[in-house]
Amino acid sequence: MRDEVLFAAGAGFTGAASGVGHLAVQLAKLQGIERVVAAVSSHTKVEFLRGLGADEIVTYDSENWGEPADVGLDGVGGDLLPRAVSALAPGGRLVFFNSGGGTVPAFDLLAGSKTITGLTLARFSNTHRELYDQHGEELWKLTLSGRLQPVVHARIPLADVARAHEIIEARANLGKVVLLP
Repeated sequence: MRDEVLFAAGAGFTGAASGVGHLAVQLAKLQGIERVVAAVSSHTKVEFLRGLGADEIVTYDSENWGEPADVGLDGVGGDLLPRAVSALAPGGRLVFFNSGGGTVPAFDLLAGSKTITGLTLARFSNTHRELYDQHGEELWKLTLSGRLQPVVHARIPLADVARAHEIIEARANLGKVVLLP
């Protein structure tokens, strides 16, 4: 495999500029990934992602998503899932971690020797508790040291949960939308 590449495909709930995605971009750089490509819904997120370490930013409607990536993260799914798969290099792997669904023709995987795997943190934490806790401790250390910088887009009272959903559904957030009790 050539130089490792993270392809953070997505926006909204778990996309490149979202609560999970903005952390994935930073973690990729902290792990020494040389080229981090972030896919987002809008050009308004470019500076935010550059500030977090993304080397390239593409929008979902871009004709070309750039040089193929070895590893991809898809936090959106749906109609973007086939695009994320087509953005992989031959032999590339896509980690699918959303509830947006989507389908990919088997031929698209076979022709390029590509793979897709999925995960949910609930299952991972239940089946690999020690590893889950170890990763959690590492994330806290990185955060407390300032090397990982979570961004809070908005703090919204739980009573106004509809407003939080509106922000996320509009793909307007840069970082986490936090609900306060």
